[in-house]
Amino acid sequence: MINWLMILGLDISTTIIGVAFIDFNGKIIVSDHWDISKHETLFEKAEMVGSLLWELKTEHKIEKVFIETALKKFFPGKSRADTIIKLAKFNGIVSWLCFDTFGEPPTFINVNTARTLYGLSFPRGTKGPQRKKMVIEAVKEKEKTAFTIEMARGGKNYKKGTDDRADAVVIARAGEFLLKNANNKGYLTDKIVLVD
Repeated sequence: MINWLMILGLDISTTIIGVAFIDFNGKIIVSDHWDISKHETLFEKAEMVGSLLWELKTEHKIEKVFIETALKKFFPGKSRADTIIKLAKFNGIVSWLCFDTFGEPPTFINVNTARTLYGLSFPRGTKGPQRKKMVIEAVKEKEKTAFTIEMARGGKNYKKGTDDRADAVVIARAGEFLLKNANNKGYLTDKIVLVD
């Protein structure tokens, strides 16, 4: 048995934050998103997130927090330097708010590592929107009724925030895996010396 009661997984952006809780039995008890797009400055967004985190603290015994690592590379045509800097700043602010709220620093998980631990892989050449849809569908399939989806008007696209909720579940599940396997050293942890 692992020694935590509940973990929180966060997928942070400056418009929507995906939120997922997993209890000590491995059950997803919350899959939600916080829409902070109406707040203009990072400070207003941070104030909103801080109040939501404190609200969570009063309702749940969260002992571990896992956050998707902020984007670090510039990808021509996909991201701008000022966007990456803004996201990194906000990721840092929310990380500090988590530390301040729950009393323990969060653990950062690379999105690709989390997806691999969740069992996701993408065919070569799969682009952003396709990947988001594939993540949502994989989470829905694996989590069954614990992850509900709603379609936007017209029935072709998922409602706003669904991909953020799915990403938060993937981060939380990756965190759960890391916690369960924290003491597992594996087979090849000791240096092997070959002798002629």
